[in-house]
Amino acid sequence: MCICIKCGCFGCKNTSGEEKKEADCLDMILAIFLPPAGIYKKEGCTGKFWANVVLTVTGFVPGSIHAAIVVSSN
Repeated sequence: MCICIKCGCFGCKNTSGEEKKEADCLDMILAIFLPPAGIYKKEGCTGKFWANVVLTVTGFVPGSIHAAIVVSSN
């Protein structure tokens, strides 16, 4: 369980109960400097997260590019 930065609710949901889909500034900063953490914050522990871990281990730049694309897409 986590606390949403925008509205302060638990579980990364806004007050209407919908999951947060848009990327904010913190998401993009995480995607660039800590690629797997940025994806984990947005998507959770999914296939995209593990693909990004592999990309980041093979090279930091491919992991950052992949994370920025995943975080910015809806």
